[in-house]
Amino acid sequence: MANPTIKDIRAAINAKGELSLRVVTRTKVERAAIENGILKLWTRTAAEDGKATKSVLVQLANLFEVSPRQVTLLSGATSRDKRVKDR
Repeated sequence: MANPTIKDIRAAINAKGELSLRVVTRTKVERAAIENGILKLWTRTAAEDGKATKSVLVQLANLFEVSPRQVTLLSGATSRDKRVKDR
């Protein structure tokens, strides 16, 4: 599913309020999709020194229309697979 809506993304949140996502770095276009119940985000940023993670958190905050400070990374700081939660 390309270009998920907020409703689609919220449906992927588990009972604990956590969202699993998979990150693809160094892409030409930033986009989002739901694949197998997991949010997949493509970012232009390279995965070095946490830059891609920061970029993904901002991208995710923009999707939810909240401040990036409201999105908390629970796990996956150095992994393509991450779990986040909004505060």
